[in-house]
Amino acid sequence: MGFNFIYFYDSVRSGIEYLPNTFELTFIPILVGLCLGILIAVIRVYRIPFFAPLLAFLITLYQGIPLVVALMIYHLLFMATFNNFAAVLHLSISMADINTIWIGIFALSLHATCYMEESIKGAFFSVDQGQYEAGYSVGLTRLQTLRRIIIPQVIPVALPMLTNNIVGTIKGSSIVMVIGITEVLAGSVIPASKTYAFFEGYIAAALIYWIFTILVEKFARRIEKRGDKYRRNLV
Repeated sequence: MGFNFIYFYDSVRSGIEYLPNTFELTFIPILVGLCLGILIAVIRVYRIPFFAPLLAFLITLYQGIPLVVALMIYHLLFMATFNNFAAVLHLSISMADINTIWIGIFALSLHATCYMEESIKGAFFSVDQGQYEAGYSVGLTRLQTLRRIIIPQVIPVALPMLTNNIVGTIKGSSIVMVIGITEVLAGSVIPASKTYAFFEGYIAAALIYWIFTILVEKFARRIEKRGDKYRRNLV
């Protein structure tokens, strides 16, 4: 089997064209997952009645569902219910007016939330109990202690695990092609529909993901170094 560099170049160019979709499928879920993950982690760490055990159960349940299965369920629910839901609310939009990329973003956001919450919760437990007591001893409320003392120490500890979650989300974004969303992987094999050079297309997609992941990891490592320095100064 020969390798055609012209077909490879066409696949790379086609994959890069859809890189903005991969950006959306990566960074929106990461932002949502980080915000919700911190909130859920705080609820579970402080063992807030009713909500803590409920969220623990839901996260455990959701982690047992493969991402592709969850994605297909959301897609089928959307197709089956959206038009009726819009009619009930008297909305002048239909299923055809909604970009299905939002289904992928929704699925990836829930997936990122579950795994980021576990990383952040573990980072909370790494903070010595004396840090809480120190905050209370100078008159800070629980919320002030959390915001000014605890979270600034939690983030640097959680960053390496969060970096792994980000990389996992980048790679997981390719799964949305099963519901017809065109991103880097699907875009890279578009030329193969004419040339049948699927090998070159998949190699092109791998190259784009590899470069994207390296850039994200380098950026994350810089933040980790600054976070470690800040945490040492704080402690």
